[in-house]
Amino acid sequence: MKIIFNTLFSLFLTFYSLSASGNNIFNVNSFEANDLPGYSTKRIQKAIDNCSASGGGIVLLPAGDYLSATIILKDNITLYLMPGARLIASNKEKDYVVGVALEDTGGGSVPMLVYAKKAKNIAIKGEGEIIGQPEYYTESFQYSSFIAEDCDAAIEAGVPLVASRWKKPNVSLVFLSECENVKIENISLKDSPFWTVHLHWCNKVFVRGITIFSKLNVAANSDGLDIDGCSDVTVSDCIIETGDDAICLKTTKSADGFRNCENVVVTNCILSSSSCALKLGTESYGDFKHVLFSNCVVRNSNRGLGIFIRDGGTAENITFSNIDIECNRKPVGWWGSADAFRFVVLKRNDNSQVGKIKNLSLRDITAYCKGSNRIAGYSSVDDIEKVQISNVRLFMSSEDTPDRRTKEAFSIIDARDIDISKLEIEWANKTKEDKWTNSIIFKNIKKLRLRDNQIVNHSHSHKPILNENITESDLDEQEIRIKP
Repeated sequence: MKIIFNTLFSLFLTFYSLSASGNNIFNVNSFEANDLPGYSTKRIQKAIDNCSASGGGIVLLPAGDYLSATIILKDNITLYLMPGARLIASNKEKDYVVGVALEDTGGGSVPMLVYAKKAKNIAIKGEGEIIGQPEYYTESFQYSSFIAEDCDAAIEAGVPLVASRWKKPNVSLVFLSECENVKIENISLKDSPFWTVHLHWCNKVFVRGITIFSKLNVAANSDGLDIDGCSDVTVSDCIIETGDDAICLKTTKSADGFRNCENVVVTNCILSSSSCALKLGTESYGDFKHVLFSNCVVRNSNRGLGIFIRDGGTAENITFSNIDIECNRKPVGWWGSADAFRFVVLKRNDNSQVGKIKNLSLRDITAYCKGSNRIAGYSSVDDIEKVQISNVRLFMSSEDTPDRRTKEAFSIIDARDIDISKLEIEWANKTKEDKWTNSIIFKNIKKLRLRDNQIVNHSHSHKPILNENITESDLDEQEIRIKP
């Protein structure tokens, strides 16, 4: 009885809140349209169109299932899903007539369920669910130079190069392009066949309290939240568990070009990923500027933090702060090695420009990891500039897969102006793996400063610290204590 009362009371508060807002309310169930049997696409769109014609308001989905293809939001409209409402994406490719094509994403022309272009003052809210119907299969994949180390370890261990793939339609549950003043709050999004929420070239975006889920073992390309060429974005209080990257900033390229991604704050989130939990790239045609990731918990992820510049862009003024990380190895084919972080400048192909990482800060990070943590430029000390690492603790343990890859615990290669203080690396006690080498590698670095760092339980035969071609540096190895 108490549960029923609480549920009814919650519904009453929701209706009261919607009514008190003074907005026009358009209940989808009040509209009729010539839909295909079992579908709700046309009546949902009819409610949106009528709401738009009246100047905007709330399009309400009460409890129930709503099978749909693409619906298009318009100015000044809130799509509100009541508790028990389930907006379900059709799994028939012929149902989708709208799609977007972006370079280097692996998706081709991607259809979408909830779509808006150049809309203002739009929102997706409520306690309901937006749900995909993905289908997956496995297939062998070709040796990839991008994950060459992963492929080499798999081949050496006799592990087949097999990965999960999606079947069409590879629907994005939410795709919003060139929209302004966007709010996405409290809803749950489940089992997206492709990127779950894709924000493309949007401005003034607020994402709060949403839950995103897809299967960690099969859901390839089902990123949680992709912030692509957007500005002035805040993300907070979200729980995301995805087969691919959980929260990823991108600057993709289309026929209309690309845009920078700047002024982004991500905070107070709980994340799990079979790839990377918090990431910039790999699509990096434009720049990333003024980005803050803070106060997050990362659990059971293949990689904690990542920056991958492959297309000539620059990542500048990027901060990762107060983050707790737990990493576990996933099978070959998923990008990551149970490493806490990897920040690298690469070239996607021979014609790609070389980008840059500048003013990168890592502070107050604790990570339980199994893979090598790396910061590496492409070929020059100018590729990565001004890195500050403070109060970072890396607890290294053995990989639990046959295709073991880990060598060093931490390395910086081809970089300049590096400041490291209170870094602690602790290897698992009484553990020694054949491939383990140095605790720290510094190579091709100009201006390196060390203060109050330590290495614990370095018991393997290689030197704890390997230095190669370090110039103009205050390099005192006594600033790295070696504790048995």
